[in-house]
This record gives sequence, C-alpha cells and structure tokens, in this order.
Amino acid sequence: MSLASTQRILLVEDEPGLREVLTLALEGAGFLCEAASGIEEGQRALRETTFDGVLSDLKLKDGSGIELLTWMKEQGLETPVVIMTAYATTETTVQALNQGAVDFITKPFKHEALIASLKGLLAATEPETAPPSDLGELVGVGPIMRKINALIGKVSRADTTVLLTGESGTGKEVVARLIHRYSDRVKGSFVAVNCGAFPEALLESELFGFEKGAFTGAGAMKRGLFEEAGGGILFLDEIGEMPLSLQVKLLRVLQERRFRRLGATEERAVDVRIIAATNRDLRARAESGAFREDLYYRLNILQIELPPLRERPEDLPVLAEHFIRRSCQKLGKPPMQLHPETMSQLLCYRFPGNVRELENLMERCVALNPGGPITKDLLPEGLGQTSASLALSRLAPLVIPADGFDLEAWIQALKGHFLRKALDEVGGVKTKAGKRLGMSFRAYRYWLAELGGLEALPLDFPWPADFPAPVVDEGGGTEGSKEA
Repeated sequence: MSLASTQRILLVEDEPGLREVLTLALEGAGFLCEAASGIEEGQRALRETTFDGVLSDLKLKDGSGIELLTWMKEQGLETPVVIMTAYATTETTVQALNQGAVDFITKPFKHEALIASLKGLLAATEPETAPPSDLGELVGVGPIMRKINALIGKVSRADTTVLLTGESGTGKEVVARLIHRYSDRVKGSFVAVNCGAFPEALLESELFGFEKGAFTGAGAMKRGLFEEAGGGILFLDEIGEMPLSLQVKLLRVLQERRFRRLGATEERAVDVRIIAATNRDLRARAESGAFREDLYYRLNILQIELPPLRERPEDLPVLAEHFIRRSCQKLGKPPMQLHPETMSQLLCYRFPGNVRELENLMERCVALNPGGPITKDLLPEGLGQTSASLALSRLAPLVIPADGFDLEAWIQALKGHFLRKALDEVGGVKTKAGKRLGMSFRAYRYWLAELGGLEALPLDFPWPADFPAPVVDEGGGTEGSKEA
C-alpha cells in the first residue's frame, strides 16, 4: 500500500468544476479526498473527521482560506494546510504563513506539481520507524517539530521581519540561525545581541555605533551591529527587555531603513533583516504599555512559536541520544546510552529549562559516568523521583487546617493559579491555555476578567492554610454579612 493511500485530504474549493477535477486528481494519486464548497462546510468536516492535510483556495464565496486557517489555529488543529490562489501577494503569503500554512501554491498549476507537493508534505509528517542519523540542529521527530521545520523553510525565503516566541531554552537562536542558513542572506553576517544583557546607553552604542568624541571615552569611531549585519541578519534576543527609548529608534530603523551613529549628523542606509526573540508575552506587554504597540506589530509579521520540551515528549529520547553522542565526542568518552530506568525518570520531569537544560544534563551525565549505561543515580537529586511519589508529596499539605479555612476564597485562588499556570506553560497564548484546561477561549477570557486580570492571579500554589476562616458573628453570619 502506498503512502498516499493512507492519507486523507480535505479539499476546500467553491468552484464546482475545479473542485471535481481536483478531487479526481487527488483520488487518482491514491489520496482519500473529501470535498467542501466553503469555510462552513470545511469547518464541519474538520469537526467530524481527522484529516492528514487540507488543500484550500484562498478566495471562497463565504470567506477566505486565511479565515479557515485562523479558525483551525483557534481550535488547536495541527493539520498542515496548503493554500491555492491566483491572487498571490507578499501580504497574503506572509499572512497565510503566519497563520500556519505550510505551503502556498499559485494558480495556474500542474496537477503533477500539486500532487508532488502534497506527497512531500505528508511524507514529512509521517512517523518514521527510526530517527535519521543526522537530524541537523533543530532536533525532533514529532509532528510539532516537523511542522516548525517546514515553516522555517518557508519563512527563510520571505525576506521580512520574524518574531520567535517561546520559553527560555526552547531553541530560538537555533531557529534564527537556520533561517539565516536557508535565506538569500546566507552570504551576509549573522549577528546576535541579547537586549537584556546591556545597560541602555551601552546597548544603544552597540546597536548604532558612535563617532569619535561622541561621549567621554569614545576615542575612535566604532561601527554598530546594524552595520556589522549589513546584507545579513541581526538577531535581537530578549527583545522584550529593550528600553522604551531604544524601541522608538528601532522602530524608525525598521520603517525607514536608515539609522544614525551616536554623535553623527548624517543618517546611513542599512540593508539588514531583523529576527527578534522573546520569552515574554509581547502582546500583553504592549497592551500594558511596557512595550510599544507599533513596534510589536512591526516585529510580528511572521511568528514562529517554539513549544516547551514537556509538550513534545516524543522528541526527548532522540534529543537525549543526540546530546549524549555530542558530549561523548566533546569529552573524549566512549559511546554510551541511557539506561531504560533513567529514561523513565527523565520522562517524568517537566524540564523548566527545556532543551538547553536537557543538553546540560546529558553533558553532566556523560562527564560523571565511569562507563557503561547512564544510570539514574547520575541524575541530580529530585530528578529521580517518580511522578507518583511527587504527587503524594504534594498532596500531603491538602488538609483542613485546625482553625478552618475560607473554602470559597481558596477555590477562587486555585482557579486563578491554574489559569496563570496554563498560560505560562503555552507561552502566553490564551486559546491554548483554555484548551489545556478543557475550556473555550471565551470561557478562559471570562474567568480571567472575573478574577481581576493576569496580574491578580497567584503564581504559587495556594494552600488552604493561606486562607484563614472568616470570623463568624453570633448570628451565624460572617463579619460584614447582612443576614441576621
């Protein structure tokens, strides 16, 4: 049986003739094809059936393929989508890619090219019997990382600003370097700077450079990083930490493609592509005034969200093996592997430091291992606990205090804690946070507003002892009660 014969495709096309022709072409190539005449029918089909891929026209009678993409993203559907259109523009291409499309095909096209594209796309999402020997820098064999790898290929060729989001240690700089490698700017420099590692004045001189005598100690002219990255890519890591005064200057460079060294009287043209990265919720910071809203929208043209390691456990064994092999080569150790019990303990751990933490942990284990399999006694204390023992230790404090406690207040705090925890774990995306808690985006947003907003939610787990019982008056009500 061929690969295509196991793949189910949803075709969304409102023109009856083309819909029939494409259906015949897909079925002739061995795909299982279900056709829909518009967004409403497509959404109904996606609710009722699991598809391996979606092929949608951009312009439909009841909306656009972008709207379908947005809806799928809100529903948390990870199905790869290919958009067809006769009206391709940079804006629509960027918008489609930003919403999660993995390919963009311009009409007219040959059916053979379309079939080849679909087969290649779906073969890339099919699980392999064994991981490849050379996985490149962005290691992962699960569907999430396969989709991100496909998106990197598309984003690399679109010479515009990229925003990389995700928790610390998820590989944002690795993705930035891959975009550079596969872009038309590969012959130019890749220059990286951490915006949170410099004081404001020093960061400004690093980015824009300065003329001789611009300030005390400026004994010679110095080129800034914008000039160093000319013709290439400037990677602004931790962009959320950039001071507001510098955000204004960065926005001007992005808009005008010109900048001025400190102490200079003339502006200089600059040809550089910006890739920014953050582990903060930039949208929320923009709404609160901590980050310029106009700069946020200028940076967020193309966005790639890197998932935390705990959301892709299927990649952990492959990543661990990759880092062990690399550490053995680095430290001059013979080849070694994880003992099955050690792997079980790692799968129980949440890795708050993500891939970077796993990499450092594997290097530690290789360095300490005298030989043979890597056993669990080489893991740091606490990592060796099973999830069951951790659960029991955490449940122990959940007892009613001797003096009682305010159950209603505790339940409200508990709700708030998990609303915030879910949001933190998915990188600040409220739709995903709601899905993680089994509720809709609207329900999540309502609860968030009811509890006073994000800033009012408790970060630490609320224990009953933290909520003393209200004082009860002689009439049987609590203080402040109107009841007798």
